[in-house]
Amino acid sequence: MNNITFKQYRNIDLSIFAVLLIVSEAITTVATNTWFEAQPVAISTTTLFICIVMMRWGGWAAIHACLGGAVFCIASDATAPQFAIYVIGNALSLLALFWFKAIGKEKIRQKAFTTVMFTVSVYLLIQLGRWLVSLCFGGSVWNIAGYISSDIISLLFAAVIMILLRKTDGMIEDQKAYLFRQMREREEEKAAKTDGYGGYGSED
Repeated sequence: MNNITFKQYRNIDLSIFAVLLIVSEAITTVATNTWFEAQPVAISTTTLFICIVMMRWGGWAAIHACLGGAVFCIASDATAPQFAIYVIGNALSLLALFWFKAIGKEKIRQKAFTTVMFTVSVYLLIQLGRWLVSLCFGGSVWNIAGYISSDIISLLFAAVIMILLRKTDGMIEDQKAYLFRQMREREEEKAAKTDGYGGYGSED
């Protein structure tokens, strides 16, 4: 952060996660369509990346929510209505931001249970959004069960990775708070070295 602004840091970080999402979503979608063509299952990394980016940057996760849906549709050779269902539907996941108002990001990160509950809520909101949009294109009200069950492997994957990322410093932490904490720790470390080697703070 010494040579770049906070805005530049944010844009770089968001771009990196966007690239990771595009690559991983394309690979998992093509693999699923190839290996499980006859099965009503889907494997996606979108839920995971929405959770990560939302924890780091809040509402900026809207970019990755829509991007994940678009990549899935492109890799699946989807129709125009399917693009709308997945791109617009994924955006409903942003309602999970209310978690931050209710208990805060730090409490979500501190306990595995709240981390999993946050991840589950993002996943369910994604499926709910897709289902609601599908109704506009003549979908059945009973299709909600299909949306939830067909993508369940993605939820399990996202929940496991989110639990593991809790132990990685700064990974699913609000980045402004993380950078301030890093700056404060460096200043404290510098002050400690000054006291130890420069003679400051000595009673003599």
